[in-house]
This record gives sequence, C-alpha cells and structure tokens, in this order.
Amino acid sequence: MKVIDFNLPIKQLADQYDDFVPLMVELGFTKIKIPGMLESVGRLVNLNKGCRAMGIDKDKVVATFRDHGFEVINHDN
Repeated sequence: MKVIDFNLPIKQLADQYDDFVPLMVELGFTKIKIPGMLESVGRLVNLNKGCRAMGIDKDKVVATFRDHGFEVINHDN
C-alpha cells in the first residue's frame, strides 16, 4: 500500500511515488516545479509545514491522496 506520512520530507515522498509531484501541483503546490526547489526545500519541509506555508487546506490534501489510493498518516499535527 502507498502511504503518505505528513511528517516525512516532501523530497522523500516524491522519490518514493511517481504520482506524488503531479498530485502536489494539482493541489496548488506549484512551487514544487521550480528547478531545484524539490532538491533543496523539499529535503527540509514536510506536508504539515508545506500546507501551513502555502495556505493549503490539509483536509483537501488528505482527501486527494486517499482518492488516489494512498493511506494518509500523521496529518493531525
């Protein structure tokens, strides 16, 4: 099963799942497409921090990943 842990760095999730980055862009995390952003900031920022920084509703993120077959954990932080 594919698992999205909101406490893991975004880079780690992107490396693990091919469909992660396209879903992130669809959710509004458009900066992830900026060259070097995933390699730099993505190593430090997790989804909990990313949602806060970008002002994106975590419930929407959780629902989208679940709709695409992911189990979502640690999103209540």
